[in-house]
Amino acid sequence: MSTFTSSKLIRSLTMAALLATPLFGTGLAQAADGVSPQGITFTAEQAYPEGIAWHSVQKVFFVSSVHTGVIGKVTPQGVYTPFIQDDKLVASVGLTLDSKRNLLWAAIGDLGASTRSSPATAYKLAAAAAYDATTGERRAYHDLNGLVEGGHFANDLTVDAAGNVYVTDSFAPVVYRVDAKGQASVFATSDLFKGEGFNLNGIVAHPDGYLLVAKYNSGEIFRISTRNGADIQRVELTDAVKGADGLLLRDKNHLVVVQNAGNDQVVELVSKDDWKSATLQPARKTAYSFPTTAAQVGKDIYVMNSRLDTLLTKDATKVSEYLLQKY
Repeated sequence: MSTFTSSKLIRSLTMAALLATPLFGTGLAQAADGVSPQGITFTAEQAYPEGIAWHSVQKVFFVSSVHTGVIGKVTPQGVYTPFIQDDKLVASVGLTLDSKRNLLWAAIGDLGASTRSSPATAYKLAAAAAYDATTGERRAYHDLNGLVEGGHFANDLTVDAAGNVYVTDSFAPVVYRVDAKGQASVFATSDLFKGEGFNLNGIVAHPDGYLLVAKYNSGEIFRISTRNGADIQRVELTDAVKGADGLLLRDKNHLVVVQNAGNDQVVELVSKDDWKSATLQPARKTAYSFPTTAAQVGKDIYVMNSRLDTLLTKDATKVSEYLLQKY
């Protein structure tokens, strides 16, 4: 594993650091309630939300914060309110909702850009925490740092039908698992996961018994059996999806990939052979910079335009307005 410096990391994350061409034209006109033709705009003071999860009963989006760690709620009308303010949340990254158990899981890492960053956590933190999705009370906290040596950044996570949670680490070549009994372990590791800068990122659990995992820098997608973490296959793609961040499985055969690293777009992958291979559909640009993750609400897809490039670029003007762009 290479040693990561702050400057190298920021260059990796903000490659090109350009605002994408708007999908719906140059204007971002919006109604007073926050709902616009582009989706849902909301204001959260320099939150820089990376992850989102939709709660179909509460009718709210949960949103994370790379800058403050606070997990908030966003209504379809664009109203943001803080929900979970936990000292363990140095920086909250990916989110996933275990609807069956009413648990909101958060990946916890630190890019050195949080108000809670410290030398002990910057580029060294990998943890996962579970919260009651109704009350916000913490139900579990798992420190994953000690499971493997090197730098760490817990980035994204997913839950399978049995309640097992899988967590990617962008700096260590592993996928962790926290099983339904609360036991944490390294589930999968491979030289395929190694590389410069950010490596493993988005992850989803497929109902047929495997994980789909994106490698950010190379644009590869891996298929990992949930029965055997050593069974790792590279999905054959018609083109690499470099800057692949969040993944959303729309159904068994359609995977939405959110891309940044200068791409700032959303692309759908389609597989007809159980994810041995996949073809890419035409990509669509996002309205704002640095889209990260996506959530499905009915037939609609909402993509978080996190604008993280402005946080990670030292002299950039910081922002507090974000867009959940509707597709």
